Amino acid sequence: MMDVLNQDKIDRLASEIGADNVPILLDIFLGELAQYMSKLTSDPDLDVTSYLKEISHALKSSAASFGAESLCAYAIEIDSMAKAGQAFDLESTKQNMVALLKETEQRYQELVAQ
Repeated sequence: MMDVLNQDKIDRLASEIGADNVPILLDIFLGELAQYMSKLTSDPDLDVTSYLKEISHALKSSAASFGAESLCAYAIEIDSMAKAGQAFDLESTKQNMVALLKETEQRYQELVAQ
């Protein structure tokens, strides 16, 4: 099982951009995750297929940068399926994405609180 949070990547990021800047960027990342969750769970007019494709594409790089391994892997999987024109089970994909967003957000909130 892949880890939700790769501490090595966070440490590497801190050495690249300066440890003082990590909390600022993490705040932005957490804000994105919260926004994605909110839209997926509470926007009745949402085109879920398009939105999942859109956020998966965005999450591939942002999740990778922050060492959000599980979220990154899932985003790559959805993005690849979308690009290949493969259909995916919308409801379970949405639920899995929301669960991963929540789990990732919780782990990173714990990290920020340390």
